Amino acid sequence: MEYNSASLVHFANTGDITVGTIENTSMLDGSTVVDFGSQVIAHIEKKDETHLLLNFMHVQYLSSAALTELIRINDAAKATGGSMRVCNVSADIEKVFKITNFDKLFDIHSETLDQCLTRYQRAISLKREEDEWSNRKQ
Repeated sequence: MEYNSASLVHFANTGDITVGTIENTSMLDGSTVVDFGSQVIAHIEKKDETHLLLNFMHVQYLSSAALTELIRINDAAKATGGSMRVCNVSADIEKVFKITNFDKLFDIHSETLDQCLTRYQRAISLKREEDEWSNRKQ
């Protein structure tokens, strides 16, 4: 399968959240996973406190290598003071995340992009309020 690696992931900023929609492939496997991970991590490292929502709406298959890349991406987001979530996962991919316990490593949702954006923005706001409260007490 041929694809344009320059546009494998499309990024769009929505408030505090960067949405990374995986495009031009329905599979994150050996032929696409390295470019996927490299593109996402390079984007994360451009700014502090990256809150990334990976939109899997087009993805139907994940290899084990893709799971490894997701760990690297999650670690990169945390290193900036941010976080990562995954949304719009198919039922089959959701099963993979549960079987591998990846659903315990980071938030994975089958909800639509809009639903996840609303929930994620609220979580970010609550975390900031909590941090402010903790700083006032010190």
